[in-house]
Amino acid sequence: MFGHDLVLKSDELYLVGDTNTDPSGELAAGLYVRDTRHLSRFSIILNGTPLSLMSAQLLHSAGAAVTAANRTITLPDGSVVPLLSLALEQHIQLGAEIEVRIALRNFSDRSLTLVLELELAADFRDLFEIRGFPRTGRRGRVLRPGANPDRVTLGYLGPDGLPAETIVAFDRPASIAVAGDHDTGTHEESAVFLPGSDLVTQRPAPVAPPRAVASFSAVVPAGEVWELRTTVTPRPAGGSPVSPVATLADGRPPRPATITTDNGFFNRFLHRCASDLGMLQTSFPGGSLPAAGIPWYVAPFGRDSLIVGLQTLHVAPERAADTLRVLAARQGTRDDPWRDEEPGKILHEVRYGEMARLGEIPHTPYFGTADATPLFVLLFAETIAWTGDERLYRDLLPNVRRALEWIERHGDRDGDGLVEYESRSPSGVGITHQGWKDSHDSLHHRDGRPASTGAIALVEVQAYVYAAYRRLAEVVAGRGDAAWAAELRSRAEVVRRAVEERFWLEDDGFYAQALDGDKVPVAAISSNPGHLLYCGLPSPERAARVAHRLQGPDVDAGWGIRTLSSAMPTYNPMSYHNGSIWPHDNSLIAAGLRAYGYADAANAIGTALFNAGQADPLARLPELYCGFDRAEGSESDAPVAYPVSCSPQAWAAGAGQLLVRVMLGLHVDIERARLLVDPALPPWLNEVTLKDMSVLGAAASLSVRRDGGDYVVETEGPIERPAGRQSTTAAVLG
Repeated sequence: MFGHDLVLKSDELYLVGDTNTDPSGELAAGLYVRDTRHLSRFSIILNGTPLSLMSAQLLHSAGAAVTAANRTITLPDGSVVPLLSLALEQHIQLGAEIEVRIALRNFSDRSLTLVLELELAADFRDLFEIRGFPRTGRRGRVLRPGANPDRVTLGYLGPDGLPAETIVAFDRPASIAVAGDHDTGTHEESAVFLPGSDLVTQRPAPVAPPRAVASFSAVVPAGEVWELRTTVTPRPAGGSPVSPVATLADGRPPRPATITTDNGFFNRFLHRCASDLGMLQTSFPGGSLPAAGIPWYVAPFGRDSLIVGLQTLHVAPERAADTLRVLAARQGTRDDPWRDEEPGKILHEVRYGEMARLGEIPHTPYFGTADATPLFVLLFAETIAWTGDERLYRDLLPNVRRALEWIERHGDRDGDGLVEYESRSPSGVGITHQGWKDSHDSLHHRDGRPASTGAIALVEVQAYVYAAYRRLAEVVAGRGDAAWAAELRSRAEVVRRAVEERFWLEDDGFYAQALDGDKVPVAAISSNPGHLLYCGLPSPERAARVAHRLQGPDVDAGWGIRTLSSAMPTYNPMSYHNGSIWPHDNSLIAAGLRAYGYADAANAIGTALFNAGQADPLARLPELYCGFDRAEGSESDAPVAYPVSCSPQAWAAGAGQLLVRVMLGLHVDIERARLLVDPALPPWLNEVTLKDMSVLGAAASLSVRRDGGDYVVETEGPIERPAGRQSTTAAVLG
């Protein structure tokens, strides 16, 4: 499918090449929209001979150039076209459809008459089925392809009566043949395990859909080029058209602030982070927000999109505001165990494919997460603090109150003052562990025993609740509601005391990962307590001990903080959550370390993530990578890739942007209505400039330059350096 590891996206439409990132064992390859694969085969053959891929070059998030060459071809007259005599280029551009310009170049010494065959097929399978979830309902019917000289129509009729199509049009006449059976029966069974799911099952492998073969006669003189233009247009079930480009709620494309530095490699890394976030911004049927990642998570997510909003407020506050509005519109309104929905709860995930429409999965939406609701309140408070957006405040305050009510009533499942989770959706479709480490094996005691089920309280979820109360208290106090602010501070203090009393492990100088269903501390040494630093919960004394423990060699792999200490019995650097390294996790930990004054430790994490990004050919941070120790001085100084990591991934891209905020020490002082800057740059960075920021409703820019042992800070807009700092000037940046 076009090219190995190629990933392109334009709003809802995305293309995945022959990349082996599928946890079910299938290739993810295909063209997708709304959780449905609309094209599963697009192959070019010359005179019955496949081509050899030479290059698949990403030009931008929605465009690529793929180059292939011929293998040895024997012509009908018995003559031979030698290897590497023909180059076939595909220029690919995504919008509301795919445009593919095919150029066949003849570098031989004679004119050639060739037959170019374009093999096309679409299985119209639900993304969840491709990932390995078993189908429990009736299947639809893949239709026999429709053929005309100028187009092929690949069709499907769902069991709900909704048709879907993919139309492949050509600018040259073709001879069309159809091969294969269009029965959608199944055969063979294979075992499947899905990260982030409890599903371990046997599922049938699908029969391949029928193929349409479009044949073109190509007469190519020596040294000349023969061209074919194709357009691939998906028509999803339900009939609503595919959007050509992602926009914000006001119809404008996102225009984030720009970041430049004096380090060219870091600039490339930051450009990739910004480009990936722009690529993942998606206009879903319910509104625009960052999709979590490709290929599996092009969908509205609660936790992921909220954390991206927190990571990127300094460059894209409008994205955060849109995310809040989309999630508020789908806030829980009833008690529905199938979907783990409760009044006031913020969703985990929404899906639009056939399995969701038929009720085979509960994602319409699915609410199985304990952290999205406090994160919603926290992002609301932080967005109001950064933007001063009074309309957003008025519009969403009722949703915030409902979210707080969920935290205090439904979130506290056993009345002990903590927010817990306990899935009520059936096993196999619901998520058992409903924090960000949501795989089935992510929670074990120090002796290796799985945590007992029941109402489980994760330590970082309590921190999110604490931070939400504290920051919201500052926001409402600034709007004159002193009584509510006092109540919120009081609730925050109750949460803080509960965490300090019930999660603290004195002998370790660390916090437990969770309290299990029996309210026994899960005393594993994990990355979760790093989020407490981000939320400002620990006392300074305990924060110092946590910071020290996070820098131990069993936790810090050199490429970042592991999800689980290598000293734990369930540690596995190749696991999803038991020893791997997640950039977003590390970015929050770095922000927490910096907030408590540990700038060197924060910059060490930032440096590790930057180095990991540098090691990638596209300067991209993936969803996660393996937690093997970094081999200093190794000739191949790169982290070990995790085999099913999404790339790009939104909160991994957001990690790079949060690191800049950490280095600059940016924080909004609500009472003074100012963005404060307190730089502490790593040794490899001397200058940072942010332009076209929006701070408290005003245009703002910022430039920081190292000057001996201090920094020169130049600002435009409501930005200042805290009192007592030197070398600060106010200037209008060009």
